[in-house]
Amino acid sequence: MTNIDSAIRDALSKEDAEFLARFEDNNPIGEALGTFSGRWGAMNILAVVMSFALFCVFAYCAWSALTASDVRATVIWSTGAIWASLAVAMLKIYFFMEMNKNVVLREVKRLELQIARAASRDAA
Repeated sequence: MTNIDSAIRDALSKEDAEFLARFEDNNPIGEALGTFSGRWGAMNILAVVMSFALFCVFAYCAWSALTASDVRATVIWSTGAIWASLAVAMLKIYFFMEMNKNVVLREVKRLELQIARAASRDAA
């Protein structure tokens, strides 16, 4: 926790602090599961299913490359294994970008709430 975080917490009222504390309890598993809700939840579920399927393709291609009898078949199966592993890596990057997007959006919403409450206090 930085000094700016402490300054923001000190400036908040008890009610605001309790409201914002609800968003701070997310652990990495909660962050990952949170990507399956909202407008992009179905797309993220599809990405996980595709990632698992591509991993199975990778495992099959790798096993076939290891058991191939000639060099040409080994190269072809190895190319398939490399392609599948790259596809899995790209889907993982997409998934982590979604998690990062959710964290950034949550922080922006927290700032919006703090600005709105500070503006209402100044108006009163």
